[in-house]
Amino acid sequence: MTELDPHTLRVAASLVRSRIDNLKRDTRLDGLQRLGAHRTLTQLAVDLEVSAEHVGPRRRRMT
Repeated sequence: MTELDPHTLRVAASLVRSRIDNLKRDTRLDGLQRLGAHRTLTQLAVDLEVSAEHVGPRRRRMT
């Protein structure tokens, strides 16, 4: 397996955070399900960001 790419981990964390924002509009879930999903997804996003920091530095933007 190749090394983890920190940029990919950060993109994945960003996608998870966007899903967290969409939970409020998801009418299929009741309040407790939304709360559980919110906590789980938040922890996943944090874990991905911490892993990205451990694997390598942020990319510098080219201007």
